[in-house]
Amino acid sequence: MASTSQTEFSAKDFDQALRALDVEIGKSKNMSKIAPIQLLSAGGFVAVTLFHNRLSTQYIDYIMNPDTPNVNKIKEKLQIAIEAVTRQRSLSTDWINSQMEIFAIGPKKQRLFRDSVTQNVVLWRGANLVIYAAKWEWTLARKFKRIGSERRAIDISDAVEILSRMVQENGGPLALETVKSWDTIVYTPLDMAAIKSVADAYMGQWGVAGIKM
Repeated sequence: MASTSQTEFSAKDFDQALRALDVEIGKSKNMSKIAPIQLLSAGGFVAVTLFHNRLSTQYIDYIMNPDTPNVNKIKEKLQIAIEAVTRQRSLSTDWINSQMEIFAIGPKKQRLFRDSVTQNVVLWRGANLVIYAAKWEWTLARKFKRIGSERRAIDISDAVEILSRMVQENGGPLALETVKSWDTIVYTPLDMAAIKSVADAYMGQWGVAGIKM
C-alpha cells in the first residue's frame, strides 16, 4: 500500500516540521553562513500559530527576505532542505511554499519585508530560521480581497483576529478611509461589502466597533 502524505497541520505539527527544517538549513554551507534565513508568512499559518482561531491548516505561505545575500541561490538551497524534510516526515509537497511571492514584487516586496520585520511579530524562531508575520495592513487588505470574491467564514474569522490586533495597536477603531486606502496594496478598490462583513463580525465578537463605518 502506498504511504500517504500529511496534508493538514496543527501548530505542533508545524513546529516539528520546522525544527527538522532548521536542522537541514544548518547542514547547508551556503545557508548556515548567513543564518538565520528570514521569511515572512500570512494566512493559515498565522491563524494556527498566533491567533489560534483555526486548529489546523494545509501549508505555510512564505516570502523570503529579498535582501538575502545571493537570494536566488539561497531559495534553491532552501527548497532542497524543504524537500529533504518532506521526504523524512512524509509531508505534502507544498507544506511550506513560496506561492505568495506573486502578491509582492520588486520594491513593494522589499518594503513589505522591512515593514514586517519592524512590526516584529515572530511566528517561529530556530537557530537557522525565523518566520515573521506579514505586516497587518498588507495581510488584512489581502483578506478583504479574498472575502470579496469567496465569502468564506474562515477568512472573516482570520480578518477579525487581524483587525483586533490592529485596533489594540491603534488604541481604537480604524478609520474607514484608512482601510479603503489599502486598495494600493491589492491594486484594486476594496470590496465595501467585505469590509462591512468583517466590521459586523468584529462588532458581534467584541461588542465595539473595529472600523468606524
